[in-house]
Amino acid sequence: MGIFKRINWWLLNLVLLGCLSVMGRAFAEDNVITVYYDKELGPINKLVFGNNLLGYDPVTYQNFKRPKEELSEYRYSVMDYGVGMWEPKRKESVKEVIDLAKETGLSIARFPGGCGTHLYDWKKTIGPEREHFLYGLDEFMKTAEQIGAEVVMTVSYYTGDANDAADLVEYLNAPNDGSNPNGGTDWAGRRAKNGHPAPYNVKYFEVGNETWGSHPPKIKRITPGQYARRYLKYYEAMKKVDPSIEIGAVLFWSSSWNKTVMGIVKDKVDFGIQHTYPSPRVDREKVKKMAPKDIFRVSMASPVLRDENRYPEFLKVLKKNAGRDIPMAITEYNGGFTGLNNPPYRHSLTAALVNAEMLRIFMKPEYNILMANYWQFSNSYWGMIKAAGDKFAYMKHDYSKPIKYIKRPNYYPYQLYNKHFGDVLIDVDTRSDSYRIDDVKLIEYEGNIKDLMANMKSMDVPFLSVNASKSRDGGKVYLMVINKNTDESITSSIDLKGFVPAGPADAWVLNGPGVGATNEDNPDNVKVVHKKFEIKSSPFEFTFEPHSLTAIEIVSQK
Repeated sequence: MGIFKRINWWLLNLVLLGCLSVMGRAFAEDNVITVYYDKELGPINKLVFGNNLLGYDPVTYQNFKRPKEELSEYRYSVMDYGVGMWEPKRKESVKEVIDLAKETGLSIARFPGGCGTHLYDWKKTIGPEREHFLYGLDEFMKTAEQIGAEVVMTVSYYTGDANDAADLVEYLNAPNDGSNPNGGTDWAGRRAKNGHPAPYNVKYFEVGNETWGSHPPKIKRITPGQYARRYLKYYEAMKKVDPSIEIGAVLFWSSSWNKTVMGIVKDKVDFGIQHTYPSPRVDREKVKKMAPKDIFRVSMASPVLRDENRYPEFLKVLKKNAGRDIPMAITEYNGGFTGLNNPPYRHSLTAALVNAEMLRIFMKPEYNILMANYWQFSNSYWGMIKAAGDKFAYMKHDYSKPIKYIKRPNYYPYQLYNKHFGDVLIDVDTRSDSYRIDDVKLIEYEGNIKDLMANMKSMDVPFLSVNASKSRDGGKVYLMVINKNTDESITSSIDLKGFVPAGPADAWVLNGPGVGATNEDNPDNVKVVHKKFEIKSSPFEFTFEPHSLTAIEIVSQK
């Protein structure tokens, strides 16, 4: 190489290095997280860390095409074992599962579980003379007490009547003093005979589950008017037994359903019930052909473009008809990846990050979310934990020995929030690069797509999603940050307004080898890695890994 060529080569590289340096600084400047330490938004609502526990007979509402032996195992795994929560032979909760539930901060448990409520007769699940339903009402209440969780009870819409619902309130809440507020059987006395003299004091009840669409066999679809009128009978009967309870009515993504129901119910409601399962809307066969990155991008966009754009409308409908602010309860949610089994996206890193995004949204005070219940905790089709071994390993286990459980990716956002997030929500402003969803019809949506689009202000989705809080004593700031970029790390400037950080800080990063990664074959495939880093001043820079959730703890300078 001649001397002039060497000089030119050296100058070219010098220029390129300078450009890269400038680009690096610009990249950080384009992505800025500003945390306002003194702008408190209110205490963290711990009830958004709820979950669903199961105890119904699954064949009462589904057409299972399974071998007879496997079908029996599946039925009894839910009815008798609570899909791993209960060991019926020893009549005890499974300690390892209770401990794992506590680790997630499980705050409110919903029972008996979704569509299984349709034909659930709670009176068959209590007392000593039971062949099945061994994980019954009292057993569930025992596990909830051991976890330290409140309870939301789903009352069957299709089995029994308003009087049976009132009896349930009496069984759970009436004092054992012979008062017998609903007449007939003294249910508080029956509860005492079953081993629990003191009232359980359950506060929350919901009437029916997804009555707008999912129905038991041979029962015709009901109209919103039919639902609302029957709901009112339940409401009046249940409140007569215990006026202090709070009762929720089922809402839907359809504006017409919500307006009809609320137009009849009016102020006889304490919370509106909504379910959400973000995922691509297109036909399942088409979704199977989508690239994992495209599934991820659409799924991560769904909570931002769909849920955040519709919640204000739901709240307006509730307030207009009730004459006061009524909160919403999201008693079921998860990534809606049914049928995507290779990999099983419902157990993937994608689903974990979708649920982390939902938690951020549920905490926002303007959406007035009373509670949120992940679907669902252990084993079965959706469980965030599973017993090691085959699908019914927990039924065959010798419980004189510990049982090993595997944490699926969906477990970790709840563990991180429970261990590494504060008590008081604080304001945060996020500026970041974004990606665009060109066709909103890709978003999973069961109502009129025009209703959704009418509320949308933008189809752009920021790569960075940030939630911020501080400790009750003010000594720590916490950040929970999702990077939705599937390919690139993002270096962001973090400016802590009104807070002087100490040097050492900690980060916990949830990530895996790809957005479709699961822990089904390797329990350490998707995991949390702890990192320490130094903060020399504020603002400072932090690099967030692609497709990751990062929890950051920053201590104040003393």
